Amino acid sequence: MKWIYRVFFIAAVALIPLVSHAYSVNIYPSEVIPGDLFLLTMPGDAGSPAEAKFRSDTIQFFPAGGGRLIALVPVDVNTPPDKYTVSVTRGGETRTLNLTVKTHKFKTVKLTLPEGKVTLIPENQKRAVKEALLLNKIWPEQTSKAWSGKFTDPTKTEVSQIFGVKRIMNEKKTSVHRGMDFRGKTGTPVRAINSGSVVLTDDLFYGGNTLIVDHGMGLYSVYMHLSKFKVSK
Repeated sequence: MKWIYRVFFIAAVALIPLVSHAYSVNIYPSEVIPGDLFLLTMPGDAGSPAEAKFRSDTIQFFPAGGGRLIALVPVDVNTPPDKYTVSVTRGGETRTLNLTVKTHKFKTVKLTLPEGKVTLIPENQKRAVKEALLLNKIWPEQTSKAWSGKFTDPTKTEVSQIFGVKRIMNEKKTSVHRGMDFRGKTGTPVRAINSGSVVLTDDLFYGGNTLIVDHGMGLYSVYMHLSKFKVSK
């Protein structure tokens, strides 16, 4: 009888690490369209680092208060509709979740622009590449969560162009509109859509006066074609 108890005790001890390190992960929403964002949440704090992997992207989790870790995961607008897996790893353990990217038909518009904005001369091409490299150094920065509550529109004016529109420029170049356009007269106040830090104020070839706010957790908002800046980096 003592031998039986000893075996049971050993088996129970062997199970303790599995129970103490177990964790659950939630995904919301589990169905998205290209260009969307989805949220991952799990119990934890700054002392329990975790990361998620979706396609080729690795996303870090951040403390969100209330004993929660959260991660914001972007779905590129060019992501093919399909069923995908999202893996989450913490403490050497990996959980797998399912995500469905649904088919979505974005609007197509034809635009006529100054030829210099469509077919770049060598000087402008060099400038555009240099600025792209500058921006690509900003996006990988992973800072702590600075935003809170709901996000707001940058202006009280109407939207003139929505996200995801396929634009055919001068009948020969196609691009996807990766932002939202708001109508506004020169001098119309533009507000940050949530709390964060200004990480760029510069005159860029494509965006004109461009301002970027880092809201934390890899989330940025970009404000282009401004008449002037009222804040600095």
